[in-house]
Amino acid sequence: MASFHVRSISLPTGSHPLAASVDEQLSRLRISQETSTSSSSVLCHKLDGLRKLYECVDDLLQLPLTQQHLSNESLDDVLNGSIQILDICDISRDVLSQMKECQQELESSLRRKSGGDNEAVCAYMTSRKKISKIVSKSLRNLKRSETKIAKSDQDSTIKILKDSEEITFAVFESLFSLISQSKTNNGWSSVSKLFKPKRVSCESLLRQSEDLNSNIQELEQNLECLYRRLVKTRVTLLNIFN
Repeated sequence: MASFHVRSISLPTGSHPLAASVDEQLSRLRISQETSTSSSSVLCHKLDGLRKLYECVDDLLQLPLTQQHLSNESLDDVLNGSIQILDICDISRDVLSQMKECQQELESSLRRKSGGDNEAVCAYMTSRKKISKIVSKSLRNLKRSETKIAKSDQDSTIKILKDSEEITFAVFESLFSLISQSKTNNGWSSVSKLFKPKRVSCESLLRQSEDLNSNIQELEQNLECLYRRLVKTRVTLLNIFN
């Protein structure tokens, strides 16, 4: 995971309150990444923190002084970064949607048959393996993207955009890591025991599945709010540079 240094930033807007707001949101996210453990509730908090960060960034980008300053800069790298963030957010939404569908199908099967439906369980495990491959690939891409983020020596407005990109990639790396862990914490290990009599009850597995499904729904809601905010920020950037 990336390592961050909590630092203040100086924007061309000087002492404008929006600059302080951006600084505050970035600092909170950096501290959270350094100190918090991974859980669905913590990740929901971080995703909401990203939403707040980009609200502040978008407000800052709306300032005439900021737009005037950025209109004279070459920001292909910033635009590429914003589309990468949207892509990884979209992939995350798709992964969680597939996970929720897997869990719901498993729950339906467990409710129909007290002994479990082997065919449905096999389908569940196959689907989760496909999801795992997507997550592993996304994690590799995220780590490559993090290493490509140059420490900007340009003006501080571009720097804040790159810093926001960096912390965003780090949060999504945490999200994918959590999804990967879920397969062993309360997913496959228990499901596989359905094939071994008297090892785990369907009722127990059903409770675990319902808990996981509830966590997935909460993550989905936060991701959807973040995605809408990222789209708005992307539109703002395009309006400045076009």
